[in-house]
Amino acid sequence: MAVGSAISDVFGASPFALLEKHMLSCASCVAQLQGYFEAAQDGNWKRAAALQGEISRLEDEADQMKRDVRKNLPRGLWMSVSRADLLELVRMQDKMANDTKDVVGLSFGRELAFPKKLEKSLFKYIDSVVDSVNMMVEVIQATRELARGAFGARQTQVIMTKVAAVEKFERKSDDIQSKLRAKLRDHEEKMSPVDAIFLYQLLTKIGEIANSAEKAAHRAQIIANS
Repeated sequence: MAVGSAISDVFGASPFALLEKHMLSCASCVAQLQGYFEAAQDGNWKRAAALQGEISRLEDEADQMKRDVRKNLPRGLWMSVSRADLLELVRMQDKMANDTKDVVGLSFGRELAFPKKLEKSLFKYIDSVVDSVNMMVEVIQATRELARGAFGARQTQVIMTKVAAVEKFERKSDDIQSKLRAKLRDHEEKMSPVDAIFLYQLLTKIGEIANSAEKAAHRAQIIANS
């Protein structure tokens, strides 16, 4: 086999295109949260059911892509980065879609809605979570460009900047979640104790999406520095 052909085969097997495709699918799933909670807060459970179905479809799609990534990861000495790091990265990406499906399942199963006075903060919270995931898309896109450029220092700095942005959005979501919990506590006496417990769980689970984005960003940072 010619040397040029062998090198082409190695770079043709790069997993970063599949990782980017998978991340985009996960981000599409998370993006449905805003519309879902708008429907839930309006008490439009028919619309909420339709959006739950779409989220489930997108999560299934992401699961299939995750399997494709795992199946197509190259093995052996030609790997320019750790296979374990790539597997962990795709796992954390996939968790964003899984968490989104769990959030919507918990909300829809009990037809849960937050008190109206919390809506403004709730949607700011969701926006910050979605922003962290969208920035994670940019991290993966930059990582793909980095791989194309043979992991140069300038491209690595681009990734570091974007990772820092993911961290900023995650911290913002944590801050908003803390404030929402305090506001929800003021409304506890006006709602079912069981509903209150589930609403606190919802706040936690929504935040886990941003946490997964941050963990995925850190894994991409490890890859970029390898």
